Amino acid sequence: MSDGHSDGMDLEALRDGVRAVLTEQASHEKVAAFTNAEGVRDEPLWSQAAELGWLALSADEAHGGLGLGSSELAIVYEELGRALAPLPVLGTMLVVEALARGGDAAQQAAWTPRLAAGELAGAVSMLTPGDRTTRLTLSAGADGGVTLDGVAADLLDGAAADILLLLAREGEGLSWVLVEPALDGVVVEKVATVDRTRRLGEVRFDRLALPAGRVLMGDAGQIADALLAHAALALASDARGGANAVFEITLDYLKTREQFGKPIGSFQALKHRCADHKIALVASGALVAEAVARMASGDPAAGRYALAAKALATEVYARVAQDAVQLHGGIGYTWEHPCHLYLKRAKLNEQLFGGPAAYLDRVTDLLLAAA
Repeated sequence: MSDGHSDGMDLEALRDGVRAVLTEQASHEKVAAFTNAEGVRDEPLWSQAAELGWLALSADEAHGGLGLGSSELAIVYEELGRALAPLPVLGTMLVVEALARGGDAAQQAAWTPRLAAGELAGAVSMLTPGDRTTRLTLSAGADGGVTLDGVAADLLDGAAADILLLLAREGEGLSWVLVEPALDGVVVEKVATVDRTRRLGEVRFDRLALPAGRVLMGDAGQIADALLAHAALALASDARGGANAVFEITLDYLKTREQFGKPIGSFQALKHRCADHKIALVASGALVAEAVARMASGDPAAGRYALAAKALATEVYARVAQDAVQLHGGIGYTWEHPCHLYLKRAKLNEQLFGGPAAYLDRVTDLLLAAA
């Protein structure tokens, strides 16, 4: 992730703008209120994000987008993580990317403008490194259409989505298929998670008939690899933003909370703990930045860096958030304090699209293959 300018936008101006909106519209109080409600996304904030063009950043200009890339997207993901914003941005951006890579002209024209405008939110099948298992099957249907059977579980943003992009087995191969939850017979059920700023979904299909043109024609494996790299970089950026935010909150607390007549942050043992966290944050942030820069430049090794960044940044986030609760001396896990929200988001980030071990194994395989 560059700290300078991309070809199309001043990145720091973008960061300042996104942060200013989220500071006002996604304060800790508003996020906490959302987690206690039954909504699946913050509708007013979603509308504002669409009006400001956040959802159009990566979409092609021919379809109402801004045609920008990873550097801009990473800024938005990082600020959303910093604010704990309850928005289904990642699922929507993944559908936009899949359409760009594997959709035909008609599919892109039908779906991308509506996704870029925020009229639709998207969700995709949960991929993991090196695993293309799916419980969905696709077969030929009537009038050139297809028929879908099976279960799609753990759909990130699935409960908030208006369009699902699902990986299904078709004969001996795999295909990506577009499904509207609004179709008769389709019900997406919310899946409870520890992180209540986001919602997973599960949907079951019993010979659901879909019209022609719902299957992406691009190579399913290549699309899956691209989506996994995108998701990894997004979660790494989200983790970078969240980890820095909860660390700053904790430092402020250590400067003001007193024991024995002194701020507890002046105690050597706590200074050392904070120094260790700062070193980890700088190291993981540098790896995320490198992964973003390689993705933005089209480096063939960018996917490997994205996977490594996800593994490290989410692990550091979880560690910092866990210790933030400890350093707050118990108040960090009350409903009124944001520390527990950061910890829960950090723990889910670690597991979304595969846990750390799967990422490290895949990075090792890719390094060996490249040697």
